[in-house]
Amino acid sequence: MYAAAGELVTTVSGRSWSNFVTQRLLAPLGMKDTVTSLAAAQGRANVAAPHDLLAGSIVGIDNASVDSVAAAGSIWSSRDDMTRWLRCLLAGGLAADGTRLLSEDLVRQMFTPQMLIGADEFYPTAELTGPHWTSYGLGWFQQDYRGMAVDFHTGSIDGMVAIAGLIRDLDLGVYVLANLDHAEVRHALMLTVFDAYIGETERNWSTELHAFYDERTAKDRAAEEEADEARVLGTEPSLALAGYEGLYTHPVWGTITVQLSNGLRLEFGGRLSGPLTHWHYDSFRLDFDKPWLGHDLVTFDLGPKGRVVALDAFGSRFERQETQ
Repeated sequence: MYAAAGELVTTVSGRSWSNFVTQRLLAPLGMKDTVTSLAAAQGRANVAAPHDLLAGSIVGIDNASVDSVAAAGSIWSSRDDMTRWLRCLLAGGLAADGTRLLSEDLVRQMFTPQMLIGADEFYPTAELTGPHWTSYGLGWFQQDYRGMAVDFHTGSIDGMVAIAGLIRDLDLGVYVLANLDHAEVRHALMLTVFDAYIGETERNWSTELHAFYDERTAKDRAAEEEADEARVLGTEPSLALAGYEGLYTHPVWGTITVQLSNGLRLEFGGRLSGPLTHWHYDSFRLDFDKPWLGHDLVTFDLGPKGRVVALDAFGSRFERQETQ
C-alpha cells in the first residue's frame, strides 16, 4: 500500500514520486546526502554495503533493490539528513528556517492512531517494554513507554536496517542505521536514548535484547527442524520433471518460470531463483542462488487430469499458463 500511495502522489502531482519527494521535502530540508533509489545511491561515495550472517560469519551480500516500489522504502539517507527530517516532524512540519513543508493538520493526522494492533502483529520487543496499548498511525507504530507516547518504525531490506523513534512530548527523536541484516541493536539504542532522557537507566537494553533475540532465533531453528522432520521419505514426484515446467502467473506478483536445466530450476523476478530439489510428493525445496535468502518450499497442484495447474510459493498461488 505504500507503493500505491506513491502512485497516488504521481497521479495527483503530475510528477514522479522521486521528483516530488526531492523537490517538496528533501531539497527544502537540505538533505543533500539523500537519494530516492538504490540506482542513485550506487554512484555515490562512502555508501554502506549490506551484510548478513552465514554459517556463523558476517559476509557481504548483494543490495536488494526496491526501486520498482520506491515509496515502500527505496530512500537512501544519512544520520545527519534523517536528523533534519525528524526535526521537521517534531516541529510540526516546519523546516529549520521556519518554512512550512507539512500542514499542522497533516502532521496531527500522521500521529493520530488509525487502527489498533494486536500483540501478534506488533514488534516482538513489546514483550519486554510491556505497552498498555499498541496502534498504527499514518506510517508510524505507536505504543506507551514509561508513561510516554512513542511513535516509531523500522526499515529492513537485505543486509540493511533502520529505526526512527519519536517521543514528541519530550521533543526527542532517535535514528539508527546499520548494515547487518536484522541487527536488533537498533531497538536497544533507541530505548537506551529514551531512558536517558526520561531519567530511567536501570535497564541494559543491549544485554536484554541480545538474549531475547537469541532465544527467538533458537525457537525459529527448532521450528524449522520440526518442519524438516515432517518430510515424508521415500516418495516420488507424480510426474517426470518435464511435467512441472511452465510459466506460472499471479495477478499481482507476476510470473514464475520453472524449467529443466540440470534438474528443475525456478526463476522469479530476477532475484528469487534457484534449483528445485524433490522434497516429498509434489513439493520441492527451493535453495536460493543467493544463500543469505535461505530456502523455501514450492508445491505443485495437480488438477483432475493429472497435469500441473498451479504452484504454491512465497505464500501465494500461481496459476499455470496454458500452452498450445
